[in-house]
Amino acid sequence: MDDIVFIGDWVKDRILGSGSFGTVVLWKHKYTEEKLAIKTCKWGSELTAKHKERWTKEVEMLQCCNNPNIVGTKKLPPEFILGLERANPSKLPILCMEYCSGGDLRQVLNKPDACGGLKENQVRQILSDIRNAMQFLHTNKITHRDLKPENIVLHTSDSSNKSEDIQGQRKVSYKLIDLGYAKEIDSNSICGSFVGTLQYLAPEIFYSKTYSNSVDFWSFGLLAFEIICGIRPFLPYLAPVQWMPHVKKKSHEHICVFETFYEDVEYSSEIFPENRISKPFKILMEKWLQVALEWDPKMRGRDAPSKVTFNLPSEQKEAASKVVIFDLLESILAKKIIKVFSVTTLSHLAYEINDSTTVEMLKLWINNDIKIPVQEQIIISVATYIVIGNEDQVVKYWNENNAPMLYVYGKKSIVDDNIEPIVPIAVRRCLEHPKALYNYKNSQNLYRNGFYFVLSQMEIYDCLINGLFARAESLKHESKQLIVKHNSVDKDMGKLLAKKEIIMKTTALGKKHIEHLKENSIGTNFLGGFEKIFKEVDDQIDKIDKLQCAWSQLSIRLQSAARRSNEAISTDLNNFVTKYNFQTIFTNALKSYNSFKKSDFYFENKSKDIKTQFYNVSDIVRSSYDCLKLRSKIVMEMQNQTFIQKLKDLSVELSKISEIVINAAETTEKLSSCLETLIDELTNCMWSTISLVIRDADHISELPYSVVSFQKRDFKVGEPVSNHITLPNKVEDVQLKSLIQESLKIRKYQTSLCEKLNSQQMSLQKSVYDFSFLDGE
Repeated sequence: MDDIVFIGDWVKDRILGSGSFGTVVLWKHKYTEEKLAIKTCKWGSELTAKHKERWTKEVEMLQCCNNPNIVGTKKLPPEFILGLERANPSKLPILCMEYCSGGDLRQVLNKPDACGGLKENQVRQILSDIRNAMQFLHTNKITHRDLKPENIVLHTSDSSNKSEDIQGQRKVSYKLIDLGYAKEIDSNSICGSFVGTLQYLAPEIFYSKTYSNSVDFWSFGLLAFEIICGIRPFLPYLAPVQWMPHVKKKSHEHICVFETFYEDVEYSSEIFPENRISKPFKILMEKWLQVALEWDPKMRGRDAPSKVTFNLPSEQKEAASKVVIFDLLESILAKKIIKVFSVTTLSHLAYEINDSTTVEMLKLWINNDIKIPVQEQIIISVATYIVIGNEDQVVKYWNENNAPMLYVYGKKSIVDDNIEPIVPIAVRRCLEHPKALYNYKNSQNLYRNGFYFVLSQMEIYDCLINGLFARAESLKHESKQLIVKHNSVDKDMGKLLAKKEIIMKTTALGKKHIEHLKENSIGTNFLGGFEKIFKEVDDQIDKIDKLQCAWSQLSIRLQSAARRSNEAISTDLNNFVTKYNFQTIFTNALKSYNSFKKSDFYFENKSKDIKTQFYNVSDIVRSSYDCLKLRSKIVMEMQNQTFIQKLKDLSVELSKISEIVINAAETTEKLSSCLETLIDELTNCMWSTISLVIRDADHISELPYSVVSFQKRDFKVGEPVSNHITLPNKVEDVQLKSLIQESLKIRKYQTSLCEKLNSQQMSLQKSVYDFSFLDGE
């Protein structure tokens, strides 16, 4: 009764729905804000015993169905029994249910942005929830018989721990309602009543007096196709009695039957290309739809629908008739698909992955699709804005709520300038013949595809702008990482220069003493090995000086690159988007689409045959043309933007600096190792000379500065070399002492320099270099 507004502390909010038998009203508690959906039977004595049984059965079933994806029942507050007495003339049980605030799925599909189907994460959620609900019913031997978008409601979580999706909205779950047609069946029973919404009814309901729970498989398949494409698969502009004879002729592989522009009926094994799901998921769902939309109910939903199952032994029959539709869908939904947006080619890419899929493997797949060589690909995570390495695991970047999950760029080009858009066939035709008139069916397709085209180009443009921003952020991160690497190499460079200083002083002192010995012709026979070491030291010092000079220049380059990377391009991007955007085109296309949708009822109820009527579609043709023209202009103008050149130049510059830093680190390590080796050689040479002099001090005579030649045969193992030297005169004790003293001085100075080196190394380890100047403007 419309006049019943208040019942105790409850206030009538609004009518949620009204069917052939019952009315559902939303009631709200004025203190607790609790909401209840209460369903009452609106008929009284007119009801037959069968109708009363059906109503009672629904209440009992819902009360027994404890499943998160079937609308739950609640205990009816006692005040409603008396308060709704006048609104319940039949005296049948009143059904009290939880309130699902999101409306029903039909309302979602009627929105303009669903003209090309729903987004993949939403499709996955719906399929998962309805699969769970339907499997629960069938496990409990209940067939729904009226599965359709109107009987699926959206429940939004209102808990304190709000689970938010990528758009910042609370998590939505989907629930089945209206079990008024549901009936309990066992494995051998059949139903004999003609029920359900005509467009979603299985063929056997029209062609046979009996049917089983496989009718739900058919309805589920139709529902799945519609949420993916935004339209039903089988001649959606015709009544069931008209399209079913055509569908009956389809083979197992065919999942849709459609009428061409020239009114020919065609069959297809693929989902319509105007959709918003990824290619891998599309292929998987096409296989599942073949199982769900099998014409023969005895084969539908089973593991071998294309095989003939009659006249087989019972064991083989059982094996061939296993129901797999729910398990198959569950396995499909469990698969992980990584979604990539190619900024360079303005294209969406997607690939099925597992835990062992590496980035290098992903790059090979990308190369096959868009022909960017593996070595020229840059892949960036949407979540972190970091360039990921080839050995990284792709699964780390998978997120079912993100689309895309990764961006890919070419090193040679940020955005290509010769990218052809993907234009629906209906839109291409209208652009080729802009003044043509369309009949009702073709105009339906054109408006749907035209608005879908505008939406898809807007999504690509959003991904492009976000991808450019992500690249700018990744270059900031690269410059910071390069600074860290630079600082690390710079410390090693400081240690190398300290070693260079020590060995330079050591060799300078050594050269001075040797020159003194040469001038006085003292002990020069033993000093020939030092010349080779001094020459090698000079060569290494020359290399270090060149490295130091190059390193100083690199530091300046890195400082400049870091400053440029911190110069935000967001302002330039925002200015570009302000100047070039699809907002006006979208507004016009939306207006045209809504206007046409409002005229649907008028078209469908004309007294004349609607196929003979032709309509002007110039508004959607104009929107499609403007969209295509703007897209081309954006791609062309993008090439001349300073932020694009800045990103490209900075990418190349940081790549070169990174290579130089790596080479410098390797060179520093090599030179440091060479200096240590030379220091060891110099030390060994000095002590060998001292040992030789001390050992033969009593027999050494003064020799000219030359290398004495010895014959091999004159040597005996174990004998000193001096035994085979003919000494013209006995060395004076004073000269010997002078040579030993000079050697000891060199050794003492060497020890002092080593201590100084160790002290400088400890100081370097404790030092903290301030590279804050690199962050300056």
